[in-house]
Amino acid sequence: MTGQSSSQKVGDAQYAVSVTDNTQAETMQCTPTCSTNGTHSDGYTGAFEGPEKLLEMWFAPTCSAAICADPGAELCDEDQDQWSELRSGLRLVPRAVWRDMLDLVHCQVLSTLCNEHLDSYLLSESSFFVYPHKLVLKTCGTTTLLYAIPRILEIAHRYLGATCAYQVFYSRKNFMFPDQQEELHRSWEKEVAYLDTHFPEGSAYMIGKTNRDHWHVYLCGPYETSLPGMLDDDTTANNSAEGSPLVHALSRTSSRSTVHSLIESSGVGSSVPHAPSDTTVEILMTGLDPDRMRAMYMGGASSLEGSLGGKAVERATGIAAIYPDSASDSYLFTPCGFSLNGLQGDGYYTIHVTPEPHCSYASFETTVSSDSAIDLNSAGGVKNLVEQVAAVFGPRSLTVTVFRARGDTVSILAGSELSVDVDGVGKNSVMAKTALLSAATDEDTVPPAFAPVVGYKTVDRVLYEFDHYWLRYAYYVKAD
Repeated sequence: MTGQSSSQKVGDAQYAVSVTDNTQAETMQCTPTCSTNGTHSDGYTGAFEGPEKLLEMWFAPTCSAAICADPGAELCDEDQDQWSELRSGLRLVPRAVWRDMLDLVHCQVLSTLCNEHLDSYLLSESSFFVYPHKLVLKTCGTTTLLYAIPRILEIAHRYLGATCAYQVFYSRKNFMFPDQQEELHRSWEKEVAYLDTHFPEGSAYMIGKTNRDHWHVYLCGPYETSLPGMLDDDTTANNSAEGSPLVHALSRTSSRSTVHSLIESSGVGSSVPHAPSDTTVEILMTGLDPDRMRAMYMGGASSLEGSLGGKAVERATGIAAIYPDSASDSYLFTPCGFSLNGLQGDGYYTIHVTPEPHCSYASFETTVSSDSAIDLNSAGGVKNLVEQVAAVFGPRSLTVTVFRARGDTVSILAGSELSVDVDGVGKNSVMAKTALLSAATDEDTVPPAFAPVVGYKTVDRVLYEFDHYWLRYAYYVKAD
């Protein structure tokens, strides 16, 4: 693509975008090549594979535990912005290094959006998010996402000193056109075999009906250590709030016996730090309403390719109203297709749309609980979100997954620092112990069932209880 570079600021975020002028309206019909974004999908005929491959790799349990281990790491001019002084951990990796990694996946960076907590990259095929301690890479089409794993491990070793991943998640919906994928991604069995070579203790699952839409997920970890200073058996080293054995274990489990044992046996006094909630909601949609999808074609909501066209789509479709207080970075493709990354606080959301009628697909993923109306930890909040998203796309069917950490530390740590002086005999020590035990027990309960979604009937429901996460899965079809 040809275009001019520019910088824009939206809300509390700043981003760089590539804008391509296009003043001629395109007819809204499917073309033989469903993606002309100059990447791996060039020449891909017949249909475009919308369902994404999603990889999430953690190298520490919290942001502040991820300290850059490369003394020579410096941000170059390209990486300088208003958040430069706040970057740490993986956010100090130069953008050129990330682009090199993305070449292995066959993706290109279209634009970036940043705030004080994380960096997002809008890709030619989906999205990439970088926190100090973890990254999330989501790619569609015939991209080769898993081939990035060795390179990501090398980058984490250089910049964090990580000896391994702290925990890993890989997931995807069943493909529409599996035979079109590169060899590695043509079957779930091949993907799992490849993942097992890097993560021997990983576990693979297929969730949902084998003869209908279903979802694959691979989990690994969390492990005891991955970074220098994170504790294994040595309880005398690194007893800061982030590195203490108590806090490290609280991030990994909320078992009453584990918490009780740590409080009773630890000889370390520490303040429990704040940690963000770890809840992710995905809404994956097929059979999109053709009338609603007209906005996703060049000449529909806009005749401008790129970020200007993307903003027009946000306004025309109601997408902008889902998280009105967020900063967003969106892109309208030629001849059709739409992508968006949004940031709000320490959370992100992302949308990707393939509007062609014979392969229509849209994904919506979020970690943002904006208010009581969209509370990702409540059935009502998830219902409100699903109905709002479904109203934008009008899908015939949709899959909803809610992934939530067990014993989420957000409630344990809420609003104040609890001093855990295990050798103390005062009232504060007893109250701290009681609060920790109570919060851990209360939080580790079965998440509420999905509420009915207006206009849809539930075809499939699954609840998984993993060692460290809860997963709720539901599949809906449009009611007659």
